Formats: sequence, C-alpha cells, structure tokens
Amino acid sequence: MADPFDEIKVEFVDLEESVQAIAGTIHNSGEIPERYIRTEVHANPVTADAEGYTLPTIDMSRLLNPEFSKEELAKLGSACEHWGFFQLVNHGVDGGLSRQIKADVSEFFSLPLEEKSAVAIPPNGMQGFGHHFVFSKEQKMDWVDLLFLSTRPVEERSLNFWPKKPPTFSDTFDKYTTELANVAEQLFRFMAEDLGVDHDALLGTFKGLPQRVRINYYPPCRQADKVLGLSPHTDGVGMTLLLHVNDVQGLQIRKDGEWFSVQALPGALVVNIGDHGTTAA
Repeated sequence: MADPFDEIKVEFVDLEESVQAIAGTIHNSGEIPERYIRTEVHANPVTADAEGYTLPTIDMSRLLNPEFSKEELAKLGSACEHWGFFQLVNHGVDGGLSRQIKADVSEFFSLPLEEKSAVAIPPNGMQGFGHHFVFSKEQKMDWVDLLFLSTRPVEERSLNFWPKKPPTFSDTFDKYTTELANVAEQLFRFMAEDLGVDHDALLGTFKGLPQRVRINYYPPCRQADKVLGLSPHTDGVGMTLLLHVNDVQGLQIRKDGEWFSVQALPGALVVNIGDHGTTAA
C-alpha cells in the first residue's frame, strides 16, 4: 500500500489564515472570505434518518467471544462489503484514555494561535498544525484547521511537531495510538477470517507501514451552509479509526448515491476500511 502523501506537494499557508482565526474575526460581521465559500455545498443533499438506513455496529467483545464470534463475524463481513464503514463498540480502548485524548485535543486547539504556531507545518511539509492539500492561492478551502502527526513506526516520529501544551499530550497520544494499533490488528485478523485468507498474510501486507493521525478542528461558523468542513473524499489507506471529540454531528458518508449523516455512538470508534491508495473529491 503506497503512502498517499508521498507525491503531494504542499504549499504553506500563513497561519494568519487559520480558519479558527478567521472565524473569530468574522464573528460579528459574518463576512466569510470568498476563498472559503463553497457553492457545491448544496449539490449533495444529506439524507438524515432515512428509512432503512442503519450504519452497522460491530461489537468487538462478541467477536472475541467464541459463543457469538461466528454471528458477529458475518456482520463484520457484511459491513465491510456493503458499507465500508461501521461503528465499533466495546473495542477495548481504555475509557479514561479516550477521555484524556479528547481533553488534550480540545485544550490544544483552544490555545492562542501564536502558541499553536510552535508546531506549524513547514513549507512543503506534512506534519504539524495548519492546512493540507493547498496547491494554489486560487483554490477553494475547507473550513478546518488540523494537526497531522506520524506516530508509527516510532523511529519515524518527528517529536518537534508534537505539542508541548498541554503537557500531557505526548504521553496520552503515545498510549492512545498504541491501543489503536492493537484494535486495527485485531480487526484485520477478523477480516482475514471472514475472507478465508491467512491471518499472517493479510497482516503482512500492512506490516511496517505508517500509522498517521489527523486531528480535525471545525470552528463554529455563523453561515455554516456556505462552508464545507472537508471536501468529499475517500481515505487512501488500509483502515481509518475515527473518534468524535464532542457530540456535534458532522460526519457524512455516501452510499447508493445518497449522503447520510452519522451520529457516533457514545464511546464508539467509527471505522472506515479505506480504498487502499486512491482519493476522490
């Protein structure tokens, strides 16, 4: 699986263009910069609570229990085949650790811009705080600030981009991403079983490949119908594990030509099996 970022040239965007900073300056006037106005926002209406729409929920504890594993494995296979998405509950990630990573992320993005700029993405770089996939000053922008970090293999970490504030961030992030790696390995093993292929062969496909974390922050917008948090895309990786930091609904997925809103279950991880190397907008 090729790293989808290997061949992407990134133009550095001045931190004065941080979406969070822009949102603060337009709070009273409500004038959104033209660069962020997305006329295609209404092109794909979201079907919320549509009849017959239920994002599959997979219970890891049932997968691990011989009494229920066969039934849950069939559900996992169906979710991967027909959706490519599912919510994973009872995944084994420590609840206290999940709450701490949410707290640390929230604290980082609440810092003044000058402090977040200490880990800014450098010109033509990928890791750090700022924007990605900016190719020209004319392109339309997503309404999002992000923190992007490489986490595995450990020797490839660039710790100078790991925030020093809050002081618990690095330790929490290390423990959390380690637990996510374990969850992903378990899921790959069960997927291999459902496919009828050798566990080690499937795991070997991903062995040594990078684990990377993208933390997205969508500042509140008084004219939310004019902006887009993230452009429509597919994840060019083997698997994405997504944790919602708060209860604000935002994730939408496309199935059978329709867009659906996803309301994350408390404590669940939303899993996307990815497309193994292609992206779309």
